[in-house]
Amino acid sequence: MHDEFTKIEWLKKRFEKGTVPSREVIVGIGDDAAVIDFGSRPTIVTVDTHVEDVHFRRELISCRELGRRAVIAAASDVWAMASTPSGALVALTFPDAFTDPDFRELIEGIAEASELTGARIIGGNLSRGRSLSITTTVFGLPAEEAVTRDGARPGDRIYVTGELGAAALGLAILEAGASDLEHAESFVSRWRRPPVHGQIVRELAQSATAAVDISDGCLQDLQHVCVASSVGAVIEASDIPMARGHRENCAALGFDPFELALTGGEDYELLFTAPPDAEVQIPATPIGTIIEGSEVRVLDSEGQPIEFGQTGYRHFS
Repeated sequence: MHDEFTKIEWLKKRFEKGTVPSREVIVGIGDDAAVIDFGSRPTIVTVDTHVEDVHFRRELISCRELGRRAVIAAASDVWAMASTPSGALVALTFPDAFTDPDFRELIEGIAEASELTGARIIGGNLSRGRSLSITTTVFGLPAEEAVTRDGARPGDRIYVTGELGAAALGLAILEAGASDLEHAESFVSRWRRPPVHGQIVRELAQSATAAVDISDGCLQDLQHVCVASSVGAVIEASDIPMARGHRENCAALGFDPFELALTGGEDYELLFTAPPDAEVQIPATPIGTIIEGSEVRVLDSEGQPIEFGQTGYRHFS
């Protein structure tokens, strides 16, 4: 049970065992966020953690950027449910060496993200520990009905917002000390400053049959949708949107550009499915099709399957 998703599945079964069914819980463990109906309007709830030396290294990102990044990463789960963030709780753990100026910069980044996402900071917790960690709980309200992972159907088109692999490439550039590469700064900025998707929530609610935020890698997060929806998928590698300079910088650092785009984590873009005849108003790129079965395949320009060593980032493996 070492794999992250095996653990999540076990936890789901364990917490459902012996639990009295609740009319208030509409969506529980297994999606981007939970959906709870308190009697007037469903509420979206999600939690995300940024831990030093696991999710970030402090020498690679400023405290202000880190605070901003942590809140936006959590809000991304709410956007993926076609919902708007409305409030957030932030629990902070600091090592002894964390200075007051660093603390203030971190808080400024959190405040900036609060303004960008609409998630008002309404409380949290402060504690001391061996390393810096930021745990963010975000509450939101659906624009219409919450979009979950289990609504994809054979024939649906698969879309992604933005450009894939840019954040993973930015981190690789930082770790390699390759800031002299062309376009390096734009990729580094993409890792440090995730995108904000609040402007497309209503359109997502109107178009999407299923959705997920791309945090662990496009291919892996697509598999979550396929498992939840009991379907398969075909991805056309030639349709994957990649930023200017992606291929060249991947070549310089020894990465396969398609593998990094499809399996690199921390894009915080949105992947969604929509019927083939839907008039999708969201700025997004179609990259494949939902099919019957359970297999998720990536095809090259000649229709031949492409195999990757992994599908994305996994804790505990």
